Order: sequence, then C-alpha cells, then structure tokens
Amino acid sequence: MNIRLLLSLFAVTVGAVFLHAADEPDDEYSPDLGIYATAKDSMRFGFRAVNGAKVKFGNLGTVAFTNPFLPASAGDVTRRYDNGIVNKDALRGSGTSLGGVEVDANGNSISTPGGRYNTSVTTTPTDGTPPVTTITGNFLAFTPGQTRSWRYDRASQISPNGSGIIMSSFGATSEGASLEGKKQLSSGIELQSTHILGKLAGRWEVSVVGGLALSNISSSQAGLVHSRLHTLSDTFSLLGQPAPAINPQGQPTFTDFDLGGGTVNPSGLETTTPLATVPDAASHTDKLGGPGSANVDGVWKMKGAYFVMKIGPEIRAALTKGFALSAGIGLAGAYVGTNYTALERLTVPGDADGVAAITVGQPESSEANKFLPGYYANLDAQWQANERTGFFAGVTYEGFGAYNQSVGGRTAKVDLGSTAGIHGGISIKF
Repeated sequence: MNIRLLLSLFAVTVGAVFLHAADEPDDEYSPDLGIYATAKDSMRFGFRAVNGAKVKFGNLGTVAFTNPFLPASAGDVTRRYDNGIVNKDALRGSGTSLGGVEVDANGNSISTPGGRYNTSVTTTPTDGTPPVTTITGNFLAFTPGQTRSWRYDRASQISPNGSGIIMSSFGATSEGASLEGKKQLSSGIELQSTHILGKLAGRWEVSVVGGLALSNISSSQAGLVHSRLHTLSDTFSLLGQPAPAINPQGQPTFTDFDLGGGTVNPSGLETTTPLATVPDAASHTDKLGGPGSANVDGVWKMKGAYFVMKIGPEIRAALTKGFALSAGIGLAGAYVGTNYTALERLTVPGDADGVAAITVGQPESSEANKFLPGYYANLDAQWQANERTGFFAGVTYEGFGAYNQSVGGRTAKVDLGSTAGIHGGISIKF
C-alpha cells in the first residue's frame, strides 16, 4: 500500500458521497450532540499495528578474540589462550596448600631459583635425646621467567621438535555474509488531538490534527555463515624437559614422598614440569585461513521502539447521521532507539585424540538513537456514539528513511521505509 492508493481510495469514496447527497439538507447528517454540538476539539486514543521495519544484517561472521594478545615484550605476566593458560608464578606463602611454604616469617625466600626446596618437621623426644628433623616434602623452587602453573588441552600443541608448547587463540574474519532479518508486526499506541477549523461546503469540514504514536521494532535472524579462521599462536619453551601429560587443572603435580621407615607423605614430592612464562617472540604466528575456513553460528537481534510525531490537515465528510469518513495527510518525524545484539560462535574442531572442539565467541551489543523525517496519511471511518463519545477505525500509512548501526564490525541497516497498517480507538469531544 502507498500514499497514492490511500488518497485515490479517499477521493473515490468522498466523491461518491458528495454526488449522492449533494441535494440533501445538512441537518439530516448532523447528530444531536447537545452541549457538544459546537465543540471544535476532540482527543483520540487508540491502538496501531503496522508492518515492521526491514532489517538487513551485514558483515556477519566476525568473531573477536576472547583473550587479548600479550606480546613477548609484556614480560612475565599471565597469558590466556583458547587452548591453555600460562600463569604468572610467585613464591609460595602460608596461604597456599600447594608445595608447602618457601618464604620465612618475614616473607623472604628460603628457596633457590632453579633448584628445589624441602619441607620438614622437628620433633623433640621425651627421653631427653636431641630433637629429630624429618624431611616431609621436596618441591620445585620458584624461578623468575618460569611457571609451575600452566595448562594445555591437546597433544597436537606440542611443538614438532618436542621442545615447546604451542598456545593459540581463535577468531574469525568476515567474508561479508549478510542475512535479512525476520520481520515482526509492530504494535503500539497513539494519541491525536483534533481542532475543527471550519466547514468547506455542505457536510464537509476541515480540521488540523496533531498526533503522537509509539511502536516497537523487532527483527531477528539465526543461522550458519562461512567466514575465515584467524589464529594467533605463541610457543613456550619446556626448558629442555619432555612435555608432561595433559593436566586439566593446570596446577603443580605431586606424588607421595618416602619419609623412610615405611611411611610416606601424600603428595609430598613435586613432579611439575616448569614452562617458560615468556614466549619466544620469533615463534609468534598470525594466520588467516582461506575463504570458508571457519563456520560461525550466529543469532542477531534488533530490538527497540520509535516515537512518531505528526501534524497535518484532515478532511471529514458525513455519510449518515453520526457516521463519517475522514482523510488526513501531513508531516511526521520518528525518533528511533534500537539495541543491536549479536552472538556469534566459532567452533574449532577437536583432535583425533578425542579432545573436544573449542568454541569461542561472546555476546556483543550496541545502542543507537536516530531522528528520521517523513510523512503520513490516514483514511478512517468515524462513528459518533453519543453527544461526547465516538469511535474511529481505519488504515494508516507512514514513510520514513533508514539508518545504519554496527556492533563488533558487523552492520545492520534499519529501514522504517514505507509502513502500512491499521489503527483505531475512541474519540472524546470537549
């Protein structure tokens, strides 16, 4: 439906009415309105339902890196990857249950970097013999540039020569995929104020109408798009030791420690394989896969509302006593507020060793507010139920423009365009 059609329908209808009733007396079509017979003002309140905004989601398949890349120049810091973590290490104090304590009462180190340290207990015999010190544990000492707390997830991360562990983060770069959003009915409310300016001829009168309306915007789409896999990788040295077994917790590892005499201290002997905390700068790689090298599952939503302001003339033609047709056209403006939410998830397949796939991606959203100028047209039937109260129902048409919104590199074109629908409600004279 367009504005030309609305005006054509109105012209044909009121033209027929005028030709049919040109010779009839005016009071045949004037309802008895009592004290409101000369009222020139009225308020209309009602509902509206129009076809929703068109939304086109674009540049889809853009998955940002979940973990920020920290270069080797950042030094001894915790680094997180999608398939592992390298924690910054520190001296073990009294607040930890891992590996005893390697600081004295004043917080000074009692371990030697690069070596191992013991824990012990001292008992004083009751027979007066000298105290006896028993070694209860043997642990790997804190060493700057190394860590005892790290994790990797799959055997394929061991470097080809076995000297290091490869840690990677994954993202996706869009190939420009786009999808049309599913439109939903836009419902809302409206309020109009009408002032009669005067009669044109016979049963015709002209008014000026100002109105406000509020409608919602809702459009969404979900599906799979093809993109390009983006991989950032660092290699950390195993410091000359073989790769340990995969440790899901990423914590230091221990076995029982033989105290002698047939007794052991559970988990008293540390078996942790240390890892360098700073990657080899020359080992860093930044790889962008070929077209279609990544499959991205996504859900994209546009939610919001728009507030419409209208003003323009209205022509009313009485058909019978208390029943009339009216048509109006004028200027309009829409203040639009929308929230664009995107959740895209990239799945990196698992290995043949049975390790599960890696899924990355986080929700992202943005807000936008725009003002769009436009126009409107209405064609309504009106019925005056009594001297003060009436009802109206009809079709409404609005024309506005479009605007663009983005989030995380993705785009969305929100087009209010030409919207048509129905409205109706109650009118009160005063």
